Amino acid sequence: MKKIISVILFSLIIVFTFSKVYVEDGMVVFEYEDRTANSVFVAGSFNNWSTSAWEMEYYDGVWVYIAELQPGVYEYKYVVNGTDWYEDPESPDYVPDPYGGRNSKFELVLEDGELKIVGAEAREDKASIISGKYEFGLKTKLEDDTGFFASPQVTNEVVLSINPNIQNADLELKIGASSDNDSFQFKVYGMKALWMQEHISLGAFYKSAINPNYNFDYENPETKLPGFGFLFNYADLYAGVDLLTQENKVKFLTFADCSFYDFRVGLLFDTVDATSLVIRGEAYDFFTEFNLEDWEFNSVLAGYEKEDSFGASFLYAALDKSLTVKGFGVYKDFDLDGAVYYETEEDNFYAFKIGGGYTLLESYRIGGDLYFNGEGKSGFNLSFKIESKDFPVKVKVGFGNDIRVDAKPFDPDKYFTLSVAAEF
Repeated sequence: MKKIISVILFSLIIVFTFSKVYVEDGMVVFEYEDRTANSVFVAGSFNNWSTSAWEMEYYDGVWVYIAELQPGVYEYKYVVNGTDWYEDPESPDYVPDPYGGRNSKFELVLEDGELKIVGAEAREDKASIISGKYEFGLKTKLEDDTGFFASPQVTNEVVLSINPNIQNADLELKIGASSDNDSFQFKVYGMKALWMQEHISLGAFYKSAINPNYNFDYENPETKLPGFGFLFNYADLYAGVDLLTQENKVKFLTFADCSFYDFRVGLLFDTVDATSLVIRGEAYDFFTEFNLEDWEFNSVLAGYEKEDSFGASFLYAALDKSLTVKGFGVYKDFDLDGAVYYETEEDNFYAFKIGGGYTLLESYRIGGDLYFNGEGKSGFNLSFKIESKDFPVKVKVGFGNDIRVDAKPFDPDKYFTLSVAAEF
C-alpha cells in the first residue's frame, strides 16, 4: 500500500500540463502549456469539433489561440499531435463525453457590455490537481424529562482528492481523516490508476468507480473493493470486466451499456456477496430495473423522472416482500416529496412521509417532513439550509425526528442537528 501511494504522489510532480481559457479585449483566449508537443489544436462545439480548423500558435512553451465568440455555452478539448485529446485542467466546468471521459465546458455571457466567462474568476485561484471537502456534524438528543439537549455526537471529516491531468491516464488519490467525537482516524478513501486510449482503458483501483457510465440503482462493487478493470467503448456501446478481491477470494464484475436514440439498455453481472444479475432499461425518461440474486428474483424498480421537475418510482423487494413508492415535484421555488412503504405479509406494516420546502433568494431553504405509520406512531422534522452556487460552504440546521419511511421500529426521540460542508 505504501509503495502504491508513493508512486501516485511521485506522478503528481511530473509530466502534467497547464492551460486556461479567459477573455481579453472582447476575445476568448485559449492557452495550453506543453513544451513537448509538435502541434496543438482547439476542437469544440464552436468549430464542429474540427481537429484542423483552430491551430494554436507556440510562444515560449505556451500554445495560444484567440477566437471571437458570441455569448453561449461551449464544450472543447485540446488535440495534441493530431491524435491525443485532452481536457482543460483549469476549465470552469466539465460534462461527460461520449467515450467515457469528459469535455471541458464554459459559459460566455455579456454583462454590462463586456464579455465574461462564468466561474472563471473562482477557478483562477483553485489548484488544478487538488480539491477537497470538509464536513462537520453535530447531533444531540432532546431529553424528555429535563427539556435539555444531551449526549452530543460530533463528527468531522476532511477528504483531499488529487487528480493530475497526465496524458493518456486517469489518476486519482483520495485521502483524509475522520473523527467521532474526539478520536481521529486517517483513511485512504480510494485511488485509481488507469491507462486510457480512444476506445479502451485498463488499470487498477481501490474503492473507486472506474466505469463512467454506471447508472444502476444497484450499489457499484467498484466503490467497495480493490481490483483491476478493463473498459471498452465504441460509439454508444460501453462494456467492461473487473477482477476484484474480497476476503482473499477473487470475484468478478462484467457490464455492458448501449444507447440508441432515446433508449438505453444496461446489463450487469457480478459475484460479489452473491451471484447477481441486474438488467436496466430507459426510454423517454421512463426506467425499469430487474435484480436477480443467486438466480432468484430479488427486486424490481420502475419509474419516471423529469430532471429538476417531477418524478415517481416504485420498488418491490422480495426479501421482506415490501413495496416502496416515492415521488417528488418542483415548481419555481417550491418543492414537494412523499413516500409510502408497505409490507405485503405478516402484520401488513405501512408508513408514509410527506415533505416539502420553499427556497428564498435562491440560497435559503425552509423545509420539513411529516411521518405516520400503521402502529399509530408519528413524527416530524424542520430544517433550514443555506446553500449558494457562488459560495463553497453549505450550512443546515434541523430539529425533529430521524425519519426513514422504511425504518421499523420508528425512533420517537427528537434531535437537534447542525451540519457544515465546504468544498475547496
